[in-house]
Amino acid sequence: MAENFLDKIINESFIREPYAKKSWWATDLNSCLRGAFYRRKGLPPTSVIPPDRMGIMEVGKIVEGWIVDKVKQAGKLVSEQLRIEAPEYEASGKVDLILDEGGRPVLYEIKSTNSFSFKYKVKSREAQPQHKLQTLFYLWRLRKYGHPDLPHVDFSNIEGRLIYVSRDDLNRLIIPVAYSEEAIKPIIEQLQILNTSWKNDELPPVPPPIVFDEERGKWTINWTCDFCAYHELCAGRDWRAKAEIEVKERNGALESGVKTINI
Repeated sequence: MAENFLDKIINESFIREPYAKKSWWATDLNSCLRGAFYRRKGLPPTSVIPPDRMGIMEVGKIVEGWIVDKVKQAGKLVSEQLRIEAPEYEASGKVDLILDEGGRPVLYEIKSTNSFSFKYKVKSREAQPQHKLQTLFYLWRLRKYGHPDLPHVDFSNIEGRLIYVSRDDLNRLIIPVAYSEEAIKPIIEQLQILNTSWKNDELPPVPPPIVFDEERGKWTINWTCDFCAYHELCAGRDWRAKAEIEVKERNGALESGVKTINI
């Protein structure tokens, strides 16, 4: 079936030209470090991410804007899209939202999710690791250094929260992110790996192409690979077909009670 004219306009809007980045992003944490390396290099993608997956990212932006608008209407906005820097680690990012809660600043990272994942999070009350590290990165820098654009705001004890929003009905779940010196160690470790790889022009490690999904209780293709535009550089053109076969075999073994070997 030929692509509808309107669909063509929307799908073309998803296309992003690659460009060399000046730093690592907070969203690179606990994802694929090699993908982050390729993105910073500005390498042209080797594969196209399907429009439906790009659409998920666009929905996330829409949900974020909706929440920020509500905070603005309430007159409680301290800052939105505040850029946070960690120059000694060549890293940066943007905080979705900081609002005034009774005279103290509270940082929020906004994440949209499907209804299945939302229900699981309501039950487990656990944040996804990559979202937690991203939030901790912002807390770390603000608590330690404040922010030059907001010198009047005391960030020394700022709290952080993740807000998950169901894409189906806009239901929300807020999960506090506890800050500690121990909690930021993985951030520093990952940034050091990235910077060593960058300095030596050596590829950092890659995550496994399939992982066990705790939410669904079964093996699945790793989302960091599925949403990556460079997976062919790591695993070849037929990586997904091979991964799907392995997922099917492992899940079949689970159903039959056969213990599988870890990747």
